[in-house]
Amino acid sequence: MNKYMSDSRHSRLDPRKLTLDPAMQARDTELIKDKRLRAAQEIKQEAQDKEILTDLRNGLPIRQSITVFVVGDIYYVVDGFHRTGACLKYLEEKPDADLTIPAYIIDNRTYQEAFSAAQEANQLHGVSVTKEEAMQSKFRALIVTGKFDLSVSDTAKEVGCSQGQAAHIARGLKACKEALGNYNLDELTNLESFTEQLAETLNNKYLMEKSAWDSKGFPKIRRLSNAITGKEFIPDDENRERELIESNAKDLGRLIERYDPDIFREGLRKAVRGLELGISVSSRKKWLKQAGAVRGSDTDYDVNEPREEDF
Repeated sequence: MNKYMSDSRHSRLDPRKLTLDPAMQARDTELIKDKRLRAAQEIKQEAQDKEILTDLRNGLPIRQSITVFVVGDIYYVVDGFHRTGACLKYLEEKPDADLTIPAYIIDNRTYQEAFSAAQEANQLHGVSVTKEEAMQSKFRALIVTGKFDLSVSDTAKEVGCSQGQAAHIARGLKACKEALGNYNLDELTNLESFTEQLAETLNNKYLMEKSAWDSKGFPKIRRLSNAITGKEFIPDDENRERELIESNAKDLGRLIERYDPDIFREGLRKAVRGLELGISVSSRKKWLKQAGAVRGSDTDYDVNEPREEDF
């Protein structure tokens, strides 16, 4: 962040001119495993937000300057999310109020620079982020800025973590590079299409449950690393069964769409046979006859295997 400050100008801005991009927030309490700590952090942040809003209602101005990166014609807040949010909420209550906020404005930046600077700035003050949030925030910044080819040692220095953690991060970065393919990071203007491509490709290649993604749409470091290496991961929350069912249902839906319901059905009949799963799929010929189907073949592909007409 400091490398940009010498090029900044100081001014006062109308908060309504500013853009708060949720993806730039380092704060992500869903990453905090300890439920008590998570609740405590959320309560602290809520109290701070209320305090800022109360000051505004009492006629006290925002004194600490926010930092804004200008990308094209968009004024992104990279430091001062909660101060800006409180101002916008106050203006909803008093839309005619003459309210401005002091700001350091840094012109002619890229979205990547704004995103990276926001990750750094949001770890330094306010309600401090936890270690889990800080690591994930740095991981996001490495992905968005395209630093995919760092060695484990270089990753440890860049992120400030152990060699073990760096190995997980470096492994995840390489997988993200493959998933993004020829995506042009220099043309990045928002994260919607970026994270969509990342999620779609990684989900098709690895088993990535819903809980393996953070609230910004990025894969969680350890969950991605475990998926790449094929290690079984047991989620630490009570939603494990539901998430596994949803993930499997989604995967099966893709197979049905890809292979045609008739082909999928016959493959499923063969796959579940003898597994005692309580799943009964009638033979293809019997099903076609009952359904009066006009498409699909009545060929039984188990010509070299015993017939199980009622299975």
